[in-house]
Amino acid sequence: MNADPHDLSGHPDLGPLGARMRSEWAQEQDDAAADAREQFQRHQSFRDWLIAAMHAGDRLAITVVDQRFSGTVEEIGDDLIALRAMFGRIDIHVAPGIPLQIELEDHPKSGGQRGNTDVSFAAALAARDPEADMSIGTGSHPQGIDGVMTAGSDFVISKAKAGAVTVLPMSQIAWVANRRT
Repeated sequence: MNADPHDLSGHPDLGPLGARMRSEWAQEQDDAAADAREQFQRHQSFRDWLIAAMHAGDRLAITVVDQRFSGTVEEIGDDLIALRAMFGRIDIHVAPGIPLQIELEDHPKSGGQRGNTDVSFAAALAARDPEADMSIGTGSHPQGIDGVMTAGSDFVISKAKAGAVTVLPMSQIAWVANRRT
């Protein structure tokens, strides 16, 4: 059988040249991927970042006013971050004037969820159990006001066991959680 005169795969000078070309191509691909990641991050919104954290199952530590909560993102909205913590759900109000800081505690290799991404803070409060004992954090009461919560369209009422009634405008509420005992 005759050898193909155009087959240069066995040529002694072409092996190192081919390896160098493959290495350069791989480096160009890595550079292009890094550029794409950088462009994505520059155009990513806060909401996009939160959705990615929810889908990845990231554990976040969120400090709102003076309280720190740790958990995974369960739902988000334009003005809501709902965390699932060990003691239950925390609805965090994302609004001007409410200080908020997020730390990424853990980025697992698998997990996460496709939670709802279109829930408002007011809707999340309205969906809570009307008989549950709740804690409501504000700038004036960062540790939380405890009582049974009734949510209106733009305010909540908290009725304490001792009978005290507190009315809070929705815009002043920083977070709401089941009362931690």
